[in-house]
Amino acid sequence: MQFAFCLEMLFREMPFVDRLAFAKGAGISNIEFWDWRDKDLASLAQAMTEHRVRVTNLSGNRLHGMIDQSQREPFLKEVVETAQVAGRLGCARLMLLVQSLRPDGSAVPPPSGLSGARIFEQIVACGLELAKLGDALNLEFVIEPLNTVTDHPGYFLDSSKIAFEIIREINHPRVRVLYDIYHMAVMGEDLLGDIERHMDLMGYFHVADAPGRNEPGAGDIPYREISALLRNLDFRGVVGFEYFPSNGRSEESIGKAFRAFE
Repeated sequence: MQFAFCLEMLFREMPFVDRLAFAKGAGISNIEFWDWRDKDLASLAQAMTEHRVRVTNLSGNRLHGMIDQSQREPFLKEVVETAQVAGRLGCARLMLLVQSLRPDGSAVPPPSGLSGARIFEQIVACGLELAKLGDALNLEFVIEPLNTVTDHPGYFLDSSKIAFEIIREINHPRVRVLYDIYHMAVMGEDLLGDIERHMDLMGYFHVADAPGRNEPGAGDIPYREISALLRNLDFRGVVGFEYFPSNGRSEESIGKAFRAFE
């Protein structure tokens, strides 16, 4: 099991590229981030080499979603463009949302009158195209359910059950679920049961505690049990820590996060 930390949410008082040195000093070797368009990619690549840090995941789509057929070509074009950036940074995985998000976190709504069944079909159709891209580009895609209770109202994919059904329909090893334990906890789901039953459909994990979306160990989610389960299931992928430090001190929160997974 490997660990990565989302630097969008840590060391926020400094420019993004400068965060890598502080992250490495806190014991972090793997990072992830969201949009690449607001990053100095040349400086980022240089800092990655200097500090021996790698990117395990980044956002594949920020502008276009998967639920509107008229957006499919722009969505796939955006994914291909981001894949080129990922290749430049040595990242073999993109995380995807089924809808783009507004600045306040709410989801851009689907076209009027589009049924849930039709949205499901559109996501599967996009996923089948992603599978082809994954083979062509040697890239993995992980599709993320989000919570609609606290952070992302209006987001269609707020259920891991539906996400698992989508991945089964796509039926390709390069397209998996990004199982965000925080989001699914907020939705009241059976975290331990879902992980145990559906590990074969999960390609990546995100973690934060609830309430508060702070580091594991700061809230009520049973991360010691989750860590033990992942080890018992011989999970060898990446757990991405995507949280806001509970007391505003990034380095202190990182130590606490690591301890929750000992």
